[in-house]
Amino acid sequence: MSKAALIDIVPGARRKTILHEEDGRRWIETRQDVAPIVEAARLLADHPPGRDFRHAAFVPESELNRAFTEGWFHDPVAWKRWANDPANACYRTWNGRL
Repeated sequence: MSKAALIDIVPGARRKTILHEEDGRRWIETRQDVAPIVEAARLLADHPPGRDFRHAAFVPESELNRAFTEGWFHDPVAWKRWANDPANACYRTWNGRL
């Protein structure tokens, strides 16, 4: 039997955290509405990059949590792989390769 319980909801971040229980296993799922982040990335991508600093991508909080739980938060190679993944192109503000 599976059960789900809402642990946390953050309206400003459009994020909710859910605890799942099924067959003696427990896991936590974070869901986030990323539509505003995708729109901000699209708007920022229309502007030319600065000379000294180039914004490359927005990272949704749910992806940060996933990086922490999977153990690759401090791995720059894993972040480059995440940023260059075509599935995450909607978060990119710069089209160059990292």
